[in-house]
Amino acid sequence: MTVQIKTWHPREVRFVGLIALTLLGMALYLGDGLRLASRDGSGHRVIDIQALERRIEAGDLRDREALWYHETRPDDGGGRSVP
Repeated sequence: MTVQIKTWHPREVRFVGLIALTLLGMALYLGDGLRLASRDGSGHRVIDIQALERRIEAGDLRDREALWYHETRPDDGGGRSVP
């Protein structure tokens, strides 16, 4: 079984280059957005991991439904249930 090595045509090289530049641009844009969001006063929400771990260890977070959660039933019409 022989493996053929395909020679790339200029059109294919330009297409792969366009895809690579697009992905690079997206990565730079998203990275810049994350950097700006992590600054103080940006309004970006960050989870306080230490506070979460303290609440878990204290037993404040248990295996129960949240107080705001109400399960819908098939006879409710599929929408949100009203308490």
